[in-house]
Amino acid sequence: MMRNLAASLIEHEVIKTTVEKGKELRRFVEPLITKAKVDTLHNRRQIISQLNSKSATSKLFSNLGPRFNETKGGYLRVIKAGFREGDKADMCYVELTIRDLEQETKVDDAIIDENLVMPVDEVPETKTEEKTETAAEEVKAAKKVAKKTTTKKTEPKEEDLKKAAAPKETAKKTTEKKETAAKTEATAATPKKPVKKKKAEKQEEKKSWWSRFFK
Repeated sequence: MMRNLAASLIEHEVIKTTVEKGKELRRFVEPLITKAKVDTLHNRRQIISQLNSKSATSKLFSNLGPRFNETKGGYLRVIKAGFREGDKADMCYVELTIRDLEQETKVDDAIIDENLVMPVDEVPETKTEEKTETAAEEVKAAKKVAKKTTTKKTEPKEEDLKKAAAPKETAKKTTEKKETAAKTEATAATPKKPVKKKKAEKQEEKKSWWSRFFK
């Protein structure tokens, strides 16, 4: 297991595994990198016997040995990466402290190329035709949705409700005015009752009676 993990780490420079395996892998790989700093036949045979991978050993002596020639230990780092789904094992990333920038840029470029769309000049005719068909279908679907939305009944706004209620209110006011005018006319047409003038007549009689004695 350590051989396979070490070979994949040397080839890819980053692997994801559990924390316990990552710590043991660091103890297994770092002595191999120190041996790879001195390119001799004896060191190559020892590393091949431990790794059992010619491609990994060739990369150790050709690339990793010269890269870590000035450093003294601490070739790997363990970065925790949460817990695994299912058994909740503590996961981590094991990577080299000095990474190959060219390889990183190649990997990033490959990821970007997968995500990006090819330009129109480089796209084959079949793909362009498919894209045009899909675009036409999307336009048709958008038109159908727009028609459905226009045919749906729109909810009346407050302003429209106020405008609709305004003629009703004016009609009510006019009917009330007509009723009040009719009442006033009816009251004016009714004959007024004669006012009793008993008190005034009594006062005149009293005055006329006393006036007899003071003439």
